[in-house]
Amino acid sequence: MANKKYTIISYYNFIKIKNLFKFKNILNKFTNDLDVKGIILIAPEGLNLSISIYSSQYNLFIKRLNTLFKILYDDLKISYSNKHIFRKIKIKIKKEILTTRIQHQINIEKHVGEYVSPIEWDNFIKRPDVLLIDTRNFYETEIGSFIEAINPKAKNFTELLNWLNENMLTEENKKKKIAMFCTGGIRCEKATSYLKHKGHNDVYHLEGGIIKYLEKIENKSSWHGECFVFDNRVSVDKKLNKGSYKICYACRMPLSKDDIDNEKYIKGVSCHKCYGKKSQTQIDKYQMRNKQLNNINDYE
Repeated sequence: MANKKYTIISYYNFIKIKNLFKFKNILNKFTNDLDVKGIILIAPEGLNLSISIYSSQYNLFIKRLNTLFKILYDDLKISYSNKHIFRKIKIKIKKEILTTRIQHQINIEKHVGEYVSPIEWDNFIKRPDVLLIDTRNFYETEIGSFIEAINPKAKNFTELLNWLNENMLTEENKKKKIAMFCTGGIRCEKATSYLKHKGHNDVYHLEGGIIKYLEKIENKSSWHGECFVFDNRVSVDKKLNKGSYKICYACRMPLSKDDIDNEKYIKGVSCHKCYGKKSQTQIDKYQMRNKQLNNINDYE
């Protein structure tokens, strides 16, 4: 049970939220007496959270959330850690829980891709009439993905939507099924909605994303490598345990063990991917930050 001291929850819900500040205040009350850290985003279109919470308080937190809206427990992506994966709790109000800047072309309520369950996923993506698209950012795809997935090499979600518009709406590809996947599912909700708005009706996505797939499936033969996560773990392996990657605090890129051994890697300051690209002011800032973090870790 030692490795289950903290429960990690990833969850999103597209629900209409009218009074954002009231909603935020309620969530503040729900969390201020609990041992919880992470990020909760609130927008008119819904809620997106990624947190770690003391495991004995998990049920209480979910019970409190259920007073705001009905939670389907299978929509929760759950894993465990022996320590918090974030440094503090942040509850933020945003325009969108996933930024697109083209809300008028995305309507989750009206149209969204068809879900493919983790159990059905491996067989589905092996079909010859299916195009498999990794919708994550390029640095996420580099450390792990489903075998034979197409990599758009997008730097952000806007670039991904542009890529889909240019490459997936051809007459040839409109005759094929498009299957998408991302870390937790939220990107695919919007990406499939966007493609359906553009006229491609045969669109599918992995229900619950990679995290739910790794949680549910024992024989993960279609998945290769590790999965990037936006928290202190950096990556998780096939069993959802902390992976082998670290983060470069200067450029925020994931680093393998070989990358760490590179002579251009300076902890907290640079890696071979950003070495020589930062100003002296930035380098001084990174060195100071690294020193402060080391002092905090020594204190802890």
